[in-house]
Amino acid sequence: MKLFDTFEAIRFPEEDMIFITRDGYLYYVYNNKHKRWGKYSNYNYSLTVSNYPDVSRNELVIAMKGLFPQKETDFMRMCNPSQLCIRDMMFLLEEDYPNYMEDYEIYYTIHHFLLKSSICHVSYEKIQMLLSDATANRYESNHLLTQIKELSFSIIGRDIFKKEIGIVDGHDGSSYFWIMPVRVIDYENIGGLDSVAEMESIEISIADDDVDQYLTPFLYQHFDEELEENKKRKDASGFEWYLEHNFFTFDSMKLILKDIENTIDAVISGRETEYTQMLKIKRGTETYQLLYAKGLNEKEVTEYNDNRSIENDTEVALIVDFYQRFLYRMEYMMKVGKENGYNLISFMGP
Repeated sequence: MKLFDTFEAIRFPEEDMIFITRDGYLYYVYNNKHKRWGKYSNYNYSLTVSNYPDVSRNELVIAMKGLFPQKETDFMRMCNPSQLCIRDMMFLLEEDYPNYMEDYEIYYTIHHFLLKSSICHVSYEKIQMLLSDATANRYESNHLLTQIKELSFSIIGRDIFKKEIGIVDGHDGSSYFWIMPVRVIDYENIGGLDSVAEMESIEISIADDDVDQYLTPFLYQHFDEELEENKKRKDASGFEWYLEHNFFTFDSMKLILKDIENTIDAVISGRETEYTQMLKIKRGTETYQLLYAKGLNEKEVTEYNDNRSIENDTEVALIVDFYQRFLYRMEYMMKVGKENGYNLISFMGP
């Protein structure tokens, strides 16, 4: 039975189940025996919908507890929150609390909180309670923001909203550089998917703007274009920014970390070096932060970047804190990487 958009409801009679598909891909499953909805986790599983019998309207309404679905969020509400992804949770919050969720700061504070939560559905349910209470009592947005941040601290155990230059544990698929120990295992096809072994368990991600601003002076200085692994890359020369490994030996990384240590000392003491001079020049764009967190459209972001100051005004304390955390991460990465047979560090852009 065709529903809304490209969603359809079909029956899987052998198991007494209802399948909800979108463009032929399985999205939601209803188990009639247990009277329970579930979200199918693998969106890549496709069905030939025409091979299955239709579900009657009455049968679907009974499964939906009296509701005929009009939109995807109707199915989300039937599922256990632990099955929902953050995207689903944000859709539901936008639908239930539009006045608060239209506030960019509230929206992205909640989103960041959910991203950082180890048990995401617990945080989601507590956020629902906060928003319901705020709606009932007509709280001001600033009051709600304070409550969300206090809740975040109580659940996560640290202040995830403090101002800092971020280092993300693991792989962030946005505009981030991915940094991890690697080992080339096929020198004839370094660009191949299975040619470089990656130690993803200790990977970190750093926003490309922050790499540009704080790390490129060191990376460019110590990038060895004559290193065999770098020379063997296809259609690549120099330090590459997009989806290409930039290989550094552990010895090169140690030189980079030594230069960063010296730069920390220079920044704190006010001493001028070639690196502190480069730090003063504003690089990168800040597109993500401006476009989403501050609510500017793409044209406004372009105008901002075209007219902004070319001098970097980041607080010294933030720079020092970032470098100290980066030093620790890279020293640990090299130690653990060496223990596991890896001999290079890769920086790969988005």
